[in-house]
Amino acid sequence: MSIILPLTGEARAFSALLDALNKQTLRPACLVVSVESEHDPAYARVRSSIRKARFPIKLVVAGPAAHQAQKCRNQQAALDHLDVRTEVIVLMDGDIVPDPDWLSSLISPVVAGEYDIISGHRWQQIARHRLGAHLVAATDRATTLLPRVELDFACVTWGGSIAMTIDVAQWVDLRSLFDRVLSDDLALARRASWLGLRVGTHRSLLVPSPNEQSFASAWHFARRQYQMCRIYRTTLWSIGLGAVGLRLAGWSAALLVAVIEDSGVWVLQALMLLGLLKQYVIGEFSRRLGMPDAWSVRLVQLGLGCCQPIVDLFHLSAIIGASWVRTVRWGHVTYRVFGPDSIQVQERDPFHVGRRLERPGVGTWDVAKAIQSGADEPR
Repeated sequence: MSIILPLTGEARAFSALLDALNKQTLRPACLVVSVESEHDPAYARVRSSIRKARFPIKLVVAGPAAHQAQKCRNQQAALDHLDVRTEVIVLMDGDIVPDPDWLSSLISPVVAGEYDIISGHRWQQIARHRLGAHLVAATDRATTLLPRVELDFACVTWGGSIAMTIDVAQWVDLRSLFDRVLSDDLALARRASWLGLRVGTHRSLLVPSPNEQSFASAWHFARRQYQMCRIYRTTLWSIGLGAVGLRLAGWSAALLVAVIEDSGVWVLQALMLLGLLKQYVIGEFSRRLGMPDAWSVRLVQLGLGCCQPIVDLFHLSAIIGASWVRTVRWGHVTYRVFGPDSIQVQERDPFHVGRRLERPGVGTWDVAKAIQSGADEPR
């Protein structure tokens, strides 16, 4: 079983992620980390942290993307360096902190044949008291807990935790799937739907994802998520727009009635109580998952529940902002989108790095093997 991890930027959480992978009850056979270039700060980050790993790691330089998301290009390059004995492929993101049973829980359903593809989902955790982090948590957690429906247009996967057998990967033609697309997970969900594959999303596979975003970065994050949805799952984008818009309309009507008639205050208070109750239930769910919030976090979330229109305005603005999908900014790359399968890199900001730890000219290097042999550099 091999894990594919595309990385870019500072990747400050990589050491913590390695610690979490070292503690897995099912140890990975290999971790393939793929970066854009040796100038990518993630390249130096991986090499400087690699000695912590208790399993083989391959560090792959993918090269810059031209007609696809850089993440998808990185994943393609990683697929080219899988061991021929690989039976299960796991796709993951670098901003999660999986618990010790994450890997075994993720791959068990596909190995047992219960599902063709299994996907987890991130569970937002406030790592720092910032407005953006709280708004994203209030929005995303509620969406995560919505009932899953077995409809083609509602089929989604989350790139942070996906597992499939090598046979399924060949069936969906995973490598070509990543050509000319902007979203790895939604493109996969779309093809899985077309092929009639069994896609499972389990609440038991909720993975903690620390969040300390500012308001601006949180809004851009939410907008980008909905841009991806707008491109690959337009029906879900429309449902989100309608649902949040209707809820805001209900709050507006209640506020108007409260201003006109004293009796309307009771309607407003009832809505506030429902919002408070919703956030209380979400907080309790998080505690039972073993990811309890600090009381200071719970108080802020309860307050946002009472002031649900603030969350909904943030949510709705991101959905409306995602109406424009011609240009999508993701990380240090700006993409021009002509269609779901027609992507072009429009602009690429340079990486800002400090002292180089590696010499140039290195492509793929099995770091763990080099370390075990006592080598400091790839040969």
